[in-house]
Amino acid sequence: METHVNAPLKEKIRIEFAKLREMKFGDKVGYIWEYYKLHIAGLLMVFFIILSVLNTTVCNPSPESALFISWNAGYATDEQRDDLKGILEKQLIEEGKNEEVVISYLLMNTEFAHATMAGQQRMVAMLSSRALDIFVLDAELLETYAETGFIKSLESILAEIKSINPAVYQRIEENLIQAMCEIEEDVYEERTVGIRVGNSPLFSKLGLSDQDIYIAVALTTEREENIVKAIIMLFE
Repeated sequence: METHVNAPLKEKIRIEFAKLREMKFGDKVGYIWEYYKLHIAGLLMVFFIILSVLNTTVCNPSPESALFISWNAGYATDEQRDDLKGILEKQLIEEGKNEEVVISYLLMNTEFAHATMAGQQRMVAMLSSRALDIFVLDAELLETYAETGFIKSLESILAEIKSINPAVYQRIEENLIQAMCEIEEDVYEERTVGIRVGNSPLFSKLGLSDQDIYIAVALTTEREENIVKAIIMLFE
C-alpha cells in the first residue's frame, strides 16, 4: 500500500500507520529509519539545541562579570594573575552570586602589527558593549588612551575613596597621574586619569612591584562601586 503524494495529511498518516501495523518489529524499525531518518535527525538536533540552551541559561549559566580588567602593558604570569583574581573575587563577590573577576591579558604595543590591530579592535568593541572596567597600562598607553577618550577622569572615584578610607587615599594621592583630556570639542583640560600601581602593597605582595605600570578606568564602565573597592584593595 503506497501513500499517495497528493493525499491529505490525515489520510497519509492513516496509511502509514496501516503499513506499520502489518510489519514485524524489525521491519518497522527499518522502514521508519529508511523513510524518516532526516526527520529524526532534525528532531534530535532541535532537542539537543534546547537542552544546550537550558543548560547554559538555567542549569549552568555563565558567570557575570563583577570586574573586567584588560591587562594591556607590563607582564604578569598566569599564577600572578590567578592570585590577583582570587583576592579580588574574595572581596568583591558576595557568597552565592554567579559572578567572576576577569583579567584579560592583551598586549597592545607589540612588534606584530596584525596582533596589535586585532587587540585594538577587540578593545573598542568591548568598550562599546560596556564590558571593560579597568585597564593596566604603561605611561605611553595611558597618555594615548586619555587623548583618544577611552578612559575617564578619576575625580569622582577618588572622592569616593577619600570618603571611605582617607588613609588609603593618601597613599593613592602620591601615585596619581594627570593628562590633557578633551572635555568638549577642541577644549582640553588637565585631569587625573591614572594611578601608578607598580609600587602598591598588593602588587608588591604578588611580585609585580618592579614594573612601571598604571591603572585607568574605562570610559563606559558601569561598575564604579567595584572599581572603588578594587583600588582600595590595591593600596590597603
